[in-house]
Amino acid sequence: MGATRSDAATPRARAPQPGVIAKLTDILDLFVAGPDRLRLDEVAVLTGQPRSSTARTLAQLVDLEWLERDERGYALGPRMRRVGRRVEGHLPLRSAAADPLHELHAATSAVVHLAILDRGQVEMVDKLGGLRTSAIPTTVGTRYPAETAVAGRAMLASLPPERVDELLTGGRATGALHDRLHGIRRRRGVAVTTDDMPWDLRGIGAPILGPHGPVGAISVGLPGRHASVERFAPLLARAVRQTTRRLVGAAG
Repeated sequence: MGATRSDAATPRARAPQPGVIAKLTDILDLFVAGPDRLRLDEVAVLTGQPRSSTARTLAQLVDLEWLERDERGYALGPRMRRVGRRVEGHLPLRSAAADPLHELHAATSAVVHLAILDRGQVEMVDKLGGLRTSAIPTTVGTRYPAETAVAGRAMLASLPPERVDELLTGGRATGALHDRLHGIRRRRGVAVTTDDMPWDLRGIGAPILGPHGPVGAISVGLPGRHASVERFAPLLARAVRQTTRRLVGAAG
């Protein structure tokens, strides 16, 4: 039967169009999982997007250095390659620490972090917490001033004071902080949160040391400024030793 007047007048629901972020993600996924180089028409066909809008999106990605372009087409750009190098750089450490972190979390039921030190900042590269995960508002990939995190202070204390001054620019390496770091050194590198830290938690951390300084740190934390964490020190030390042995074995 033909369509009735009311049927013809009823507008058909249109499928939602992907947003800008979705378009960018679809295009970048092609280059991450597919060929090294693609031409404009190939990208448009594979993403199902109009050629004109695909060209605009590709131009934006080139301007931002996520992609690069030459006569052969488009390829991953310098910014994406830098991201890849950072991820690959963390893989040996994360792999070496994976089992020790899980064992530490299982033994303490606390939130466990793996962090690295990068130019005066600490970056969280792994986090385990179970039911307590959301109680401590840290996120993998987030960076904080090193002196504000217990893992950061543990790594800073493993460096000479003059190196700390070089890393913490802008007057951040205060006399009070150096006194704190000296106390951490006297405790064989174990750092504990103090009242001057901007966190509603209590944690304990220790560095993972390589031949040229700290390659990372492991910390254990509980929500609340009066939580008892010092009892975790032997378990934390064991996790650090295990991770160090695994890193040395992987390098050998």
